[in-house]
Amino acid sequence: MDYGKEKKQLVHHALWGLLLAIGWVWICPSQAQTPKGHRLPNVAVGIHHHHPDSTLCSPLNIGLLSEVDTLHGFQYGMFLGAVRGRADGFMLATLANVAHAFNGVQIASFNNIVFTPMKGIQISPITNIAMGVRQGMQFSSIANISSGKMRGLQLSTYNYADTLRGTQIGILNVAQSHPRGVQIGLFNYTRDPEARKIGLININPQTRIDVMPYVGTSTRLNLALRFRNPHTYTMVGIGSHFLGLDEDFSGELFYRMGRYWGIAPRWTLGGDIGFGHVETFQNKGDTPRRMYSLQARLTADYAINDNLGAFVAAGYGTTRHYGSHTNFRSRPIIEAGLALRYHHDPDHQALWDEERKRDREFMLGKLALTPEDSLYRWSDPDYTKKRWLRAAAEAVGINVFVHCFDRFVMDEDFAQVTFKSIAHNWHHAFVWDNDQFSTNLFAHPYHGNLYFNSARSNGLNFWQSAPYALGGSLMWEFCGEVEPPAINDVLATTFGGICIGEVMHRVSALVLNDRSRGFRRFLREAVAFVTNPMQGLNRIIDGDAWNVRQDKYMYHDFSRIPVEFAMTVGDRYLADQGGIFRGENQPYLMFDLHYGDAFDDSNTQPYDFFTLNACAGFTGNQPLINNLHLLGKLWSHTVYDGKQGKTIVGIFQHFNYYDSKPVKNGSDKTPYRISEAASFGPGMMWQFPQVGNLKRLEQAVFADLILLGGTKSDYYNVIDRDYNMGSGFSLKSKTQMVFPRLGYFSLLVDYYHIYTWKGYEGKDLEHTNPLYLNAQGDKGDAQLLVFNPRFVFQLRNNFGIEWQGAYYGRYTYYSYHPSVRAHTFETRLGLLYRF
Repeated sequence: MDYGKEKKQLVHHALWGLLLAIGWVWICPSQAQTPKGHRLPNVAVGIHHHHPDSTLCSPLNIGLLSEVDTLHGFQYGMFLGAVRGRADGFMLATLANVAHAFNGVQIASFNNIVFTPMKGIQISPITNIAMGVRQGMQFSSIANISSGKMRGLQLSTYNYADTLRGTQIGILNVAQSHPRGVQIGLFNYTRDPEARKIGLININPQTRIDVMPYVGTSTRLNLALRFRNPHTYTMVGIGSHFLGLDEDFSGELFYRMGRYWGIAPRWTLGGDIGFGHVETFQNKGDTPRRMYSLQARLTADYAINDNLGAFVAAGYGTTRHYGSHTNFRSRPIIEAGLALRYHHDPDHQALWDEERKRDREFMLGKLALTPEDSLYRWSDPDYTKKRWLRAAAEAVGINVFVHCFDRFVMDEDFAQVTFKSIAHNWHHAFVWDNDQFSTNLFAHPYHGNLYFNSARSNGLNFWQSAPYALGGSLMWEFCGEVEPPAINDVLATTFGGICIGEVMHRVSALVLNDRSRGFRRFLREAVAFVTNPMQGLNRIIDGDAWNVRQDKYMYHDFSRIPVEFAMTVGDRYLADQGGIFRGENQPYLMFDLHYGDAFDDSNTQPYDFFTLNACAGFTGNQPLINNLHLLGKLWSHTVYDGKQGKTIVGIFQHFNYYDSKPVKNGSDKTPYRISEAASFGPGMMWQFPQVGNLKRLEQAVFADLILLGGTKSDYYNVIDRDYNMGSGFSLKSKTQMVFPRLGYFSLLVDYYHIYTWKGYEGKDLEHTNPLYLNAQGDKGDAQLLVFNPRFVFQLRNNFGIEWQGAYYGRYTYYSYHPSVRAHTFETRLGLLYRF
């Protein structure tokens, strides 16, 4: 059997199925006119029965997009399986299973969702969500969520239950109320101090958390977290330089548990035992790469004040080889350092949701005092006038300016354009060029944003501005340089430019206010200019950059389109080939913007809802921009709106960019490199009602057609390119939970499958001009999995502590080279401020 041929046929069927799903949405505009609660199209075959009330019941339903009113049997959906009423039976889907009432078995690669307390079994590699578990089990590698009472079993890496009356088993278990049942895991949290918890770390409202930086003789530099409950405590931490300051880097991860006694008002005395995992990276002579240590200590703590303490510890430790248990060293331990105490006081803590509500009420108060047509600039006909010719002139001017700079200032060879070279380009278009990753898949989309906003800032709407991105790109490719036009540049500049351009257009409007004066006005205009240079140029041309207005001075209606913006500063650790102590640290700055409400039916324009996440690193070794993620809603329709929440379907545009370089002083392997520059497709979003202590719970799934993407290549290396380009599809899942007074948790899972169709096999590489090699890269396909959990713990005055983890797994099949598997991870810890 030809497995390669069979695999390609399956891929083609999947792609055609995805295109059919997209086409179904577009060719059925009547769906947008149906009342709320209308059933999705059932793109499936099976045994169906229509009841007199028009409900669709089925014992068997198999198809691409499968939805019935009642299921008593088996259902399979290649993209989505949904039951609007009660499901008794077996549900299987590639991306998501959804039921309003459920009694049976659900299996999905990403998500299982039940809108009422369920009876049965949910199985999903990523997320299970139910509004309660009456009698049943949830199995998932990451995230089981029961937003009501949980009577049953949750088994996963992360478990959440509002009221626990069953069993949670996982690395992280969270229960708001815990009248009965048990938590079993490494980390257990509950608000009930008397609840039964079996784990390495148990937290309740009486737990005091200390951050402890210290020095010692076992590991020289250390950072630990200590969790003190009445009479007992546990510690987790990391230490460096286990072999000494003069040796190569080595480190230790450790865990300790012990008991303490109060001996004076400010003094406590404690004792603990612990285990440590040691990495030395030596593996030569008597020093193995990995060892373990067993330690015991006595610790004396002195409380300087309520927030700061000091401690000194003395003990003894032995370090041994794994396997043989041969002694490496045994010696006394002396340590000293500080204990910084964290107080989580909900009664005096700033409530982010209440502050957002006050902001909305403030804007509504302004509207009550000032009519809308006197408040917002878009009510000014002179401002909204469509200037088609000026937009075209500015798009052309961008290319002329960049070309002249490259040609006359930088004296670049590629800019020595003549009429002959232009004619040559017309006869040799199109090729796949060999520019570096950041140029092709970030710089070109950013350049397209300038073309787009030359029209958008001249009064044209989203759809009218889109052709300017295409026209500007084609002009540059044929007339701006002597190199042959590249099809990848046209795709990235056009689609990526539209996505980035609309986001920048809307972000710049958030800071503009024509009533401002002086230095504050200068800062507003400067930020808006940097964000959207073409709009800034037009504001200077029209005099809007300095004109002060008493009416029609605002550019964004925060009462209609809410905005949440946060900035995080911290430290990022990027692992080299998945090594815990073999990686690189760098400071980072991250911006996170949530614009609009995806579930608001009154905002129907493209990008009335979008999300933005951008991360920059500040060391010379790694790229300045290592992550950029944009998601914009182009169109949506509500399919359910009732007491069990709200569900929408829509078409979304995606732009995702991941970039890294080999870790400093590590191997020559690039940790990750992924791009989705031109991508769009259908998606579904669910908003669950508020239950118990959970303020907000949302789930989204997306299936996208990738017109242009990029992945790291292990073999292709021509000019500046060491990556493959191609097309394919992606599947995405996003889970978000918001807890009042505590913070929020989100889980993002992205799966990319990119095919490199056009290779360079059979070409004479020695006698072929690399500019005309015209290859996407190494023929084959790449599967990439990105897994990204994120926790934000809310502090006072809009501050928070943020932790993020990210796992990157790649499997690349090459038609003419050995296949390659690679994986790594990174973590981020930072201080967040919410504006």
